[in-house]
Amino acid sequence: MLTPITVALYVLPLVAAVWALVKLIRNQALLLANRGDRVFFRFLVGIELLVLAQAVVGFVALATTDRDVHTVTFGAYLIGLALLLPVGVWWSLGDRSRGGTAVLIVVTLTLAVMVLRLNQIWAGHA
Repeated sequence: MLTPITVALYVLPLVAAVWALVKLIRNQALLLANRGDRVFFRFLVGIELLVLAQAVVGFVALATTDRDVHTVTFGAYLIGLALLLPVGVWWSLGDRSRGGTAVLIVVTLTLAVMVLRLNQIWAGHA
């Protein structure tokens, strides 16, 4: 696993969660018609690209390692991470209420926790 990607996937989702929390406090939904929301959307796309890079690196590392890693669990976390953010953003774009913005908070915090758990599994703590 690449440490810079992992650290970025700890920090950037937390920044996105704070950003979404500010939107929730202001009672704003994610609307791509707004310039600020398009910037936020691009930020989320950047996080997703890092998640996809982590998935590629993770599957390659899994195929080439001799570590005692629970393969099915590790692979499921990599796939789940790749699906989590797109589903959450899709939900948020479809729900124009505070609930849609709250979904972004939950998804980004879940993403950070799943990356932490992914590293625990890689370390052999399945």
